[in-house]
Amino acid sequence: MSYREPLPFVMPEYERRVSEVRKGMAERGLDALVVTTPENVYYLSNHHTPAYDAFQALLLPLEGELVLIVPLIEELIARGHSWITRHVTYQHGHSPLLATRDALIVAGLERGRIGIEKGSLFMPVLFYERLREALPQASLADGTGLVERLRAVKSSEEIGYIRAAARVAEAGVRAGLEATALGRTDFDVAAEVHQAVIRAGGEYMSYPPFVAVGPRSSLAHNTWGGRRLESGDIVFLEVSGVVQRYGAALMRCAVLGHPSAELERRNVIVHEVLEATMNAIRPGRTSGDVDRICREAFARHGYRVLKRAGYSMGVNFPPGWGEGAVLDLSDGNPTLLEAGMVFHIPQPYRVPGEQTVSTSETVLVTERGCEAITQFERGLFQR
Repeated sequence: MSYREPLPFVMPEYERRVSEVRKGMAERGLDALVVTTPENVYYLSNHHTPAYDAFQALLLPLEGELVLIVPLIEELIARGHSWITRHVTYQHGHSPLLATRDALIVAGLERGRIGIEKGSLFMPVLFYERLREALPQASLADGTGLVERLRAVKSSEEIGYIRAAARVAEAGVRAGLEATALGRTDFDVAAEVHQAVIRAGGEYMSYPPFVAVGPRSSLAHNTWGGRRLESGDIVFLEVSGVVQRYGAALMRCAVLGHPSAELERRNVIVHEVLEATMNAIRPGRTSGDVDRICREAFARHGYRVLKRAGYSMGVNFPPGWGEGAVLDLSDGNPTLLEAGMVFHIPQPYRVPGEQTVSTSETVLVTERGCEAITQFERGLFQR
């Protein structure tokens, strides 16, 4: 008897998701969709593995049975995680092209109009071109966005997992702050963060925790490297929690000793901007409006923002913990916000070569506005 883990959602929820994708496929005139984005594969099938550096795909026909295309060794985890029972496999070291072609032919799609996620990082140009050559009578069309559009608004069950992930992220930040002390190294801080995240029930993270000390904090997406903590250093922490592959993130900073007047000023600014951004989030407002309000709040203090105001959070796989491909809070984005959307809104005051002060929350768009899912005291913590 094979081992199977419990599904994170009831089967009617997976059936609803598949049905909604099929509606979008019908609107585009597609007979099938080949899904290669790991987050989308997971969303529809619950198939997930850290080993998706090898080609894996979900074949979703307009009618009929769904098929997972995986390396032979990964069929074991497919059987243990996914509700989908039909699998097409290939040996490591062999091209997955033939397995994909054969799956399409067996499904009667050799002359069909087949949607391909052209926007997926996991659909190489060479693979796409060779698949087109292998199915000369088929028509390959762009199927990008058919699954992502469903992921933007979260169900109550998804929000529940994100709330649990927020508790994990909070545990990691708390441990990082408690580990911040003179004479310790950023290795020590990172080790405590990792232990706390895992002990709190966190799965593997999609980014490493960002633990950056002193001027290293000015380097975006920089993390530990062996620096010893000294008086006056900022310790920058940005941590995610992941539960059932749904994530939340949280950013806080500490300072060893008393902060300079300039760091205190910047600390006030980032928290003011965070509050202004959260106050701007409500149903009916556009993503671009929120980004503009964030930029204007920074501009009042003479700071030019280097990034978008925030990005969707939800299904979580490396190489990143955000759902920017689903939705972000960015310049000119016309997408209307809806209740049930979830965003991480990091607000760093980052100047090249100088120490970075920052703060963030993971927030839920509610019927009336915005709720912080992460629950952690705000401030520049002195150690």
